[in-house]
Amino acid sequence: MNVRTTHTISLHRSLCRLFVGLLLCMSQIVHSDEVGTGTDAALVQKIDALLSDKALKSGFQGVLIQSLTDHTTLYERNADKEFLPASNNKLLTSGAALALLGPKFLYTTRVAAATATDSRGVVHSNVTLVGSGDPVLTATDLTDLAHAMKMTGVKRIEGKINYDDSLFDNQRLGDGWTWDDEPFYYSAQVSALNVDENLIAVHVLPGKKEGDPVRVQITPTNHYMTVQNLAITSAAKSKPVIAVERLRGQNVLVVTGSIAVDTEEKAAFKEALTVENPSAFAVAVFKEALEKEGIRVGGKSLPVATGPVTLAQHTSLPLPEILKLLNKPSDNLIAECLLKTVGAAKKTQGTAGAGGTGAQSAREFFTSIGMDVSHLTQADGSGLSRFNYVSPRCFVQLLSYLHEQPDFAVFYDSMPIAGVDGSLRNRMKNTPAANNCHAKTGYISHASSLSGYVTTQDGEMLVFSMLMNNHLAANALPVSIQDKIVLLLANYTRKGDTHVP
Repeated sequence: MNVRTTHTISLHRSLCRLFVGLLLCMSQIVHSDEVGTGTDAALVQKIDALLSDKALKSGFQGVLIQSLTDHTTLYERNADKEFLPASNNKLLTSGAALALLGPKFLYTTRVAAATATDSRGVVHSNVTLVGSGDPVLTATDLTDLAHAMKMTGVKRIEGKINYDDSLFDNQRLGDGWTWDDEPFYYSAQVSALNVDENLIAVHVLPGKKEGDPVRVQITPTNHYMTVQNLAITSAAKSKPVIAVERLRGQNVLVVTGSIAVDTEEKAAFKEALTVENPSAFAVAVFKEALEKEGIRVGGKSLPVATGPVTLAQHTSLPLPEILKLLNKPSDNLIAECLLKTVGAAKKTQGTAGAGGTGAQSAREFFTSIGMDVSHLTQADGSGLSRFNYVSPRCFVQLLSYLHEQPDFAVFYDSMPIAGVDGSLRNRMKNTPAANNCHAKTGYISHASSLSGYVTTQDGEMLVFSMLMNNHLAANALPVSIQDKIVLLLANYTRKGDTHVP
């Protein structure tokens, strides 16, 4: 064997050793992501055992648990990897809203005109419903506005009823929202002028006799949607087969199927569906309220302008109450409006998307509290978008910061309470975590999350974030594992081992 051949074989062996070494390193890196670390070996072992469920093997999990007393890390796994947060994204939105708007923040919806009411009760201009982004404005609130106008002497409006929703941009849906979700309540369009969460309630009742068309009732107004009623009344005791579809991009409902003639009202078909152009919808509801108060709308074509005269105004619930309505039931519209409101407050107009003013303003706040925003992309306010990415550490950093603020109780009280209310009302009942754990749930297809606070046996409050992505199992499985981990924490004591009762 010559020197050249020997050298070649030696080089080949060296390359093989290097390749094997790289493989070993890679396997160790992968392995390190599959187990946790932390200050309590027993707790780490128990959480690792729960996360080793074979049904989660197709996905990846990120968990970070820290003490709010001494800031030690009790457990972490993939804490700096980015995950789809689902509705845990609402923690980012509500935290930024509380910090940047303040707990005393209120929305104000105005009825504006170019001229004051004259001595005969006539408004010689258009009337404009001016939105401030209030996501909890109701048809009853608009009725109250109409009544207030009547009480001040308004009898007739010479012009038209217009709307001003310019505080927000015209992007009605979040980045990455899917088209087939558009008719459903959780995908309601976003506007600076909203009413009844931009939903209509459809109620389908039988006709008087078999073969008659069904009766379709729509609230809060029958004057906004066009109904194509193709459904019929069927024989007594027959199985109801009703479907109500809103045609994409249109305020047109198509009702098909059948419902039994003896169907009682309480058993009739009911469904909530979204509307196109929420601002115009609010005007339709308001105009009907004016008419019921006896205020006539002339409808003259007058110059369109938001006037300086305020004829009536409505003030919203305070922000702490709105945050409860956001986080406890996990309300998407409130989240989207709040994020745009933050943008409008800081940047003049509220705009959508990761590059919008809402996300920019929130990101600036997160940076100011020391969050590493390189692990954060906030594409919407609610978490419905699959373009959102957040690390568990980002959530823990935010929750830890909020815990130290004077307004912490506002944030803490807005979160679902295990076994008590909101999206946790049926979870961890009759356990040490019940009425203890305050946390935000989250779920979209193949992504499940839970982040919040829990107090241990020793009275020590812990902060945690659990993000689970790409699992193919039904969501009930990751939910059950999340609950078991929270139970470990509720039973945790620094004086001894952890246990689950």
